Amino acid sequence: MTTRSTIADRGRRAVRLLVLLLALAMGWPTGARADATSLADPLAPPDFSSPRATLETFIDEMEAGIRTYYEGNLGAMRAHAGRAFAALEPTSVGGEASFVEMADRTLMLLEVLARIDLPPPADMPGAEEVAESGMTSWTIPGTELRIASQPDETENVADFLFTEETVLRIPEFYRLIQNLPARGELGRYQGIVERFRRGPGFAAPAAFTSFIQSLPRSWFTLVGELALWKWTALVTTLLLAIAIYILGFRLADRIKRRSAVAGHRVRWAGAARSVLALVLAIVTHFLLLDVFGITGMPAAVVGVLLTIIGHLAVAWLIFQLLNIAADFVIQVRELGVASLDTQLVRLVFHLASVLLGLYVLVHMADRLGVPVTPMLAGLGVGGLAVALAVRPTLENVVAGFVLFADKPVKVGEFCLFGDKMGTVEAVGLRSVRVRGIDRTVISVPNAEFCQMQIVNFTRRDSMLLKTLIGLRYETTSDQLRLVLVRLRELLIRHPRVAIEPARVRFVGYGAFSLDIEIFAYVTTRDFSEFLAIQEDINLRIKDIVEGIGAGFAFPSQTLYLERSAGPDPKQAEAAGQTVERWRKENRLPFPNHEEQFRYELADTLDYPPKGSPAAQASV
Repeated sequence: MTTRSTIADRGRRAVRLLVLLLALAMGWPTGARADATSLADPLAPPDFSSPRATLETFIDEMEAGIRTYYEGNLGAMRAHAGRAFAALEPTSVGGEASFVEMADRTLMLLEVLARIDLPPPADMPGAEEVAESGMTSWTIPGTELRIASQPDETENVADFLFTEETVLRIPEFYRLIQNLPARGELGRYQGIVERFRRGPGFAAPAAFTSFIQSLPRSWFTLVGELALWKWTALVTTLLLAIAIYILGFRLADRIKRRSAVAGHRVRWAGAARSVLALVLAIVTHFLLLDVFGITGMPAAVVGVLLTIIGHLAVAWLIFQLLNIAADFVIQVRELGVASLDTQLVRLVFHLASVLLGLYVLVHMADRLGVPVTPMLAGLGVGGLAVALAVRPTLENVVAGFVLFADKPVKVGEFCLFGDKMGTVEAVGLRSVRVRGIDRTVISVPNAEFCQMQIVNFTRRDSMLLKTLIGLRYETTSDQLRLVLVRLRELLIRHPRVAIEPARVRFVGYGAFSLDIEIFAYVTTRDFSEFLAIQEDINLRIKDIVEGIGAGFAFPSQTLYLERSAGPDPKQAEAAGQTVERWRKENRLPFPNHEEQFRYELADTLDYPPKGSPAAQASV
């Protein structure tokens, strides 16, 4: 019966602990005050001018910090503790060493000092002895605790601090003397490290502290460097944080997969997961180190892990937010989905996210104690070798920016490059992708594409119509003149042919034909429409040639077995009469028509021609 009641009592206590942990995670009012510091002169720096001053300053600040902690003045406690931390060489405090970790280490140093025979203050080197003898270091007699001066930028003797080697060996010194009795005035601090490790952290509210003090003594048994209740809180908090993140991840993933949700909401779901991971990392770090007071190796491992998670969450959040910003800019500027400007906006925001992400990673390395400056210097030297190795890739990247700036082609434009032609589908950071006329995808490196002669068909304002027709040698001179006139009138009258520089010229005598060149610009950019207009003009040319009684020559030899009728005499006579009339009226249109006549004829031809569906639609 007693066993069952004990188990039930422990179960109730465990439930109470879980409920309290949940309340702590959701927020609580702190019972301790965070008043201003109780320093007489807060701006006065701590005195580290000599080994005696450093030792006395460290002990005084630690005593003041412990006293203000028990008084509930956390602001003053942190101020005094910070001044005590300053007595340790700065290189030992870098990385993810939190306030709780430094408090644990300085309390161990205080207990070490309480268990050794400290010399009287008069026997410790003061500022006068240091100035006279030029002393740069001093070791506490009978110990390996060493205090040395730290030269400033001018190599002059500056503050005396506990050396890095001494600070790193404080846990070792503490293990060697923790079973020895305390001596002197510092004896009242005997066992303060164990009390610190068993009790909650500095930021624990009064209700939580009271709850911890009500736990059975078995919960305060040290397992390694932590009390049993702290291990329980550590495991419970980590499991709870993992469970909350998995729940939030699945919820965001469900929102992302919903068919009705699209656009920015998908990216906001990814950003929400990063925010959740960041918040959980911050809250977990605060609970474990500041509220529960996790110390030692577990605190170092958890601190490093949460620091990495938090920084990675920030880097991914930056990437997501900049993608959202890029979509917003594209939407506001009403850019096309596949336009070159759209790709440039995305490229700029991607580069910004990469640079900010690198800054976050460098900041993470600095927080973890990784020497950033030598690493960056090494990257600078190694980066030169890497740059030489990836020179073609860098050339393509630079050429990509040249394409973005110069814009010889845009996405969706039809162009000729080298011996290939096609429609540009994408201009990337490394290559240009073109859909060929055979529907294959051609990828051309940016550096190579920039060096090519690019013919952009899409940007032409009109299309060239140039053809050579040959008339039979039986065509009379006046028939030839009339054909030239009618063809010129055709180009002038056609509404889809530019008046200038449209021309029709008798260019020479071919091997089997009288050659006439037709040169004009058709006012369209669409190739399919150009073919339709060209077809219409060719049909009208045939009508003109046949209507005048002339004929087209062809490259062949004909054997006549009977006499050919030849050109129609009446049509030839009519053509001659027309030309003769022009000659008498001084209106012979050679070499050109009169300017007034040209503009009177402009756009008088029916196009599309009568009888076609297009002509009916335009009525």
